Amino acid sequence: MSVRVPTGATGASDGLGIRAVVLVLIAALAAGALAAYAPVPGIALAVVLVVVAGLGTRTLPDLGRATLLVGLVAAVIGPNLRLPGQPEIFAFRVFAVLIVMGLVAWLLMGRGVPVPDGLGLPMALVAGWVGWAVVSITWAASTADAIRWSTFLIVSAGLMLAIPIAASRRRYLLWVLGALGVAFGLAIVGALAEIFLGVRFPASALTPREGAFAARSFFGNQNNFATYLALSLPYLVLLPVVARDARLRLGGAAGAIVAITFILFSGSKANLMAVGIILLGMLVVLATDRTMRRAFVASLVVVAAALALIIPSLFGTGIVPIPKQAVAKLNFGTLQAQVTSGQGSGAVRTTLLEKGLGLAASSGGVGVGAGNAEAAVRSEAGYEGVANLHNWTLEVLVDTGVVGLVLYGALYLLMIMGNFRAARTSRDPLLRYMGLASLLALLGFFLGSIAISTSIAFAPMWIMFGLCLTTIVLARRADATADGRMA
Repeated sequence: MSVRVPTGATGASDGLGIRAVVLVLIAALAAGALAAYAPVPGIALAVVLVVVAGLGTRTLPDLGRATLLVGLVAAVIGPNLRLPGQPEIFAFRVFAVLIVMGLVAWLLMGRGVPVPDGLGLPMALVAGWVGWAVVSITWAASTADAIRWSTFLIVSAGLMLAIPIAASRRRYLLWVLGALGVAFGLAIVGALAEIFLGVRFPASALTPREGAFAARSFFGNQNNFATYLALSLPYLVLLPVVARDARLRLGGAAGAIVAITFILFSGSKANLMAVGIILLGMLVVLATDRTMRRAFVASLVVVAAALALIIPSLFGTGIVPIPKQAVAKLNFGTLQAQVTSGQGSGAVRTTLLEKGLGLAASSGGVGVGAGNAEAAVRSEAGYEGVANLHNWTLEVLVDTGVVGLVLYGALYLLMIMGNFRAARTSRDPLLRYMGLASLLALLGFFLGSIAISTSIAFAPMWIMFGLCLTTIVLARRADATADGRMA
């Protein structure tokens, strides 16, 4: 398996609409800069420029794809691109609304929504999950929290499903990967600026900085940032293994080193274990595929290099000087001691797990209602000040019950199976790469999801799910062609 990036010219009918991307990006930057000083004129400018951008594109789908690409970057930057004094209004949510408005306009034109082969069952599972979450509002103790959580689910699931619909061809998939690469670069630059220049982003928890030792970049805390890096790692670490282009190999290696370094710097044990699962999973999948012997040898070198970076750092003697606080947090013996003594983060998470399972059982398996897990934990006897479950799977169970968990679990299993199949059987090198990278991201997220406080509004997770579904859809389409490659 090798990854190639096509460099030949493509016909006009295949174009993404470069002008659309540029115009939407200019609209976002100009409106955001103005809104920082004058919110109302900034929003007005955004509307005007988006209209101009729409007039400058050839088709509504072009504008939709352009908006999605910029929206993916805005999703990673998150609340940092927000209106002053209005923390709930930020760029990503604006783009999400634009995408929904564009879809409505498309439907009003009588065009219908194309459901690609391979996306029907995932859409049905998502629709069932959303429907059940909405129904759960009727018995939720806090209706406002239930509506908020359900709204987040609808918007996030919409973003997830928009990716495979928009990235319907190789060219469009490469544009999506390029946009995510830009977002990753910006996140890393933000983290470096935070560490070396003392830059503070609006959503950062580094205020005051006393006692803080790890960068948050665009994310609220270092665990969220580490989870984002762990989700990105498979798509980077595989490039030195499968890519033919030397630039891709070097870029992937550099990105993987930076990602692992910042994960170590965060002190996130869950995401460090996720890194281990990703590396081990890569070795197992490649070792058991006879057609990937050369890639397996390359993966051994990559894993050896990663371990040379990680293992000494656990003892504070690594190539990269990891803060003492991070070394202490990465000590798994400390975690066991915390659980035993009933103090510290380990004890809190154990208590939250017990409370969560107890709440799910006491609800009769139907859940306490969408978004009501935190309120339910606060109402429990012995509440110790931490209400968020810090476990996405547990949150799904407590909020939406067994029905919600089964629907989510079925979607997750479907993505694992579909991407494993693409990694093993696809004749298109890019799809095999996407299948393996997405599979490893899903496996790593099993543990990474317990590092963050909540995932319902964690855009990188939903974007990763979107890439998984895109791989399944494109693999189905490629299988139907004579040469097994996507257009």
